[in-house]
Amino acid sequence: MALTRRFFAALAGSAALIGAKSRAQDAKILRVALGGFPLERSNPYANIQTPSIIFHTAVFEGLTHLNLDGSVSPRLATAWEQRDPLTWRFKLRDDVVFSNGKAFDAGAVAHAVNYLTGPGPANEDARRDLNFLAGATVVDKHTVDIRTQTPRFTLPRYCSVLLIVEPEAWATLGPVKFAEQPVATGPMVVDEWQPARALFRRNPTAWRSPQIDGVEYINLPDVPARIAALQSGRIDVAYGVAPEDIDAVTAVGGTIATVRDGAAMCIVLNFQGGRATPLADVRVRRALNLAVDRQAIVDVLMGGLTVASGQPSVRQAFGFDPALGPYPHDPAAAKALLAEAGYANGFTMTLETSGGSTNGVAVVQRVAEDLKRVGVNMVVRQKQTIKFLNDFVNGVYEADSFTLQWGGYPTLDALQFTNLSSCRKAKPWFCDPAIQPVIEQAWAETDPAQALALRHQVMRHYRDQAPGIFLHENIAFVGLSPRTTGYQPIFGHVDYDLVRIG
Repeated sequence: MALTRRFFAALAGSAALIGAKSRAQDAKILRVALGGFPLERSNPYANIQTPSIIFHTAVFEGLTHLNLDGSVSPRLATAWEQRDPLTWRFKLRDDVVFSNGKAFDAGAVAHAVNYLTGPGPANEDARRDLNFLAGATVVDKHTVDIRTQTPRFTLPRYCSVLLIVEPEAWATLGPVKFAEQPVATGPMVVDEWQPARALFRRNPTAWRSPQIDGVEYINLPDVPARIAALQSGRIDVAYGVAPEDIDAVTAVGGTIATVRDGAAMCIVLNFQGGRATPLADVRVRRALNLAVDRQAIVDVLMGGLTVASGQPSVRQAFGFDPALGPYPHDPAAAKALLAEAGYANGFTMTLETSGGSTNGVAVVQRVAEDLKRVGVNMVVRQKQTIKFLNDFVNGVYEADSFTLQWGGYPTLDALQFTNLSSCRKAKPWFCDPAIQPVIEQAWAETDPAQALALRHQVMRHYRDQAPGIFLHENIAFVGLSPRTTGYQPIFGHVDYDLVRIG
């Protein structure tokens, strides 16, 4: 049955590729193949994760833009200032129109904020990530005040995912129909959505005018099929390339773009909630970190294109502490700590993973091999992705350890991870009363220098207490055809106006 589904998926993708090749002969159409389409289509508030963000950033824009180095730059807003602890004033561009010809103005921004703070689906990603917003008011045509429920000096960072829709079209069509034919200010507009194909065309009114005529997205679940299509020139962009596929891409003159999602991979250790486990001893947790050869994992399994991690954040995030390096690879010291803790003969532990990240299963298998060398037997169990995620959300932690990302998305704030990995989570896997007051103080702090210092304190505490085995900064790979330049995902976002083909 699985083979049958795979056959028909490949067949649908092949048909889309044939059409893509013929349509692109006389036009500059960028052909992008990936393993799945967003269920919500072009509803910018329903989901702001991958793959949705790949499509959304072709059509929608935020007030700000996050750069590769983690800094914030203007987008639909030209400037901003904090007027008081709960109010930010944004000056907006005065030369932007929506794709239906209506002017972009402060009313559109106020509409977006007030929609997300009003009644609506509780499961909308944007509503959850921006749940601290209180509302917005129009000051003048190109000035808007955004209010927050609590002080949030990082608001400009969040405004990169506050995507703006044309208010009348949203009200007239409603979210479901709007998602099929969205009206916004980005470089592209939607022509059509099909199960295996979506065609976006150049937005002639865009202020960031694209140099390509459109984008054709192709739903091609099979990774080898995407690589073959890229090699043959039938597509221009292939998502989900594995490190072992890089040579196949570069052999035909293609290049590799790296995708960083602002998260660091780790294996979290389940030792609270009354569990009787060796992992309750911090010496054991530090020993596990010393046993793992992170650099070998980075070099062999990640193509040498990321870095080892030693704190629950990534380098580009506000609050990352550059003074904290990864744990060194020191098996002898690991054995000594285990012996000191009373486990000279080692012990057995279980690990659950969905294997969803780049080479995810191979990484945990490599960790298991390293741990075995110091006497720790880690039994790896792979769980279906949906089951894995549902269990985590609901606080069902069955194994001794499981894979997790220390996430900084969507703001690249190092403190973002605490929403899932501290007492802030409704059913936490790790809750340390010693650091929680500092976490809450860091969230509330309005002085940037003090906020940075508090975040560094949180980073140091997590590194020292080692509630998980730190691994590496998360990364994915995108293959590009020889004719494609300027395609650089920035934490999922793609600036389609910078893309060139030919």
